[in-house]
Amino acid sequence: MNMTLDPDYDRSGCSQPPTSQLPILWIDGVGGYLLVDRSQASLGQAAAGNRVDIGIVADLSRQAGVVRRVDSDYLLQPLQLDTQVNGECVDRPRLLRHGDLIGFGPRVRLRFGKPHPLSATASLELSGCGRFQPHVDRVLLLHETCLIGPQAGSHVVCPQWQSEVLLVRRGAQWVIRSSQELEVNGRLQREPIALLSGLRIRGADFSLSIE
Repeated sequence: MNMTLDPDYDRSGCSQPPTSQLPILWIDGVGGYLLVDRSQASLGQAAAGNRVDIGIVADLSRQAGVVRRVDSDYLLQPLQLDTQVNGECVDRPRLLRHGDLIGFGPRVRLRFGKPHPLSATASLELSGCGRFQPHVDRVLLLHETCLIGPQAGSHVVCPQWQSEVLLVRRGAQWVIRSSQELEVNGRLQREPIALLSGLRIRGADFSLSIE
């Protein structure tokens, strides 16, 4: 497996050029999710002028690490000296598995999740000190499909829902698919529906928006 970093990243983990603002999926009654649609993303301290894809308000390095997707696998490239995976110090690229606990320093912990065996979409959730900036519940590392629904293997579990919503990549665009009739910004619309900033989508038992 090739474990070298993409040439668009320098050793500090910064994107070249600076990354644009990433969209946020807000699901009513469930939470907010930062949508990262790229093969690798840098993590670090959420500080003014610091260029990282996933900013964390906590005591960690400005450039703490890079998570990279290779086919359907994910690798953590540590950039902070005291980086751990499941309590073991790592100083080189490390393959991540569902449920792994990533540590930056003594207090910052992130849980890596890849719950669906047929989808390479994964997630990062803070389980220690700190919060994401912008303030969301989790980060979704999107790849081709993302399942939202009541099943335990969904990327976002919504226990009160009766059916599933599927996010699907179509070329450079993501669309939403559902077996329900959907209302988009107050008007009924047939799916698939392009996920664009400013959308408010309602189904029979759910509502969500894209910021």
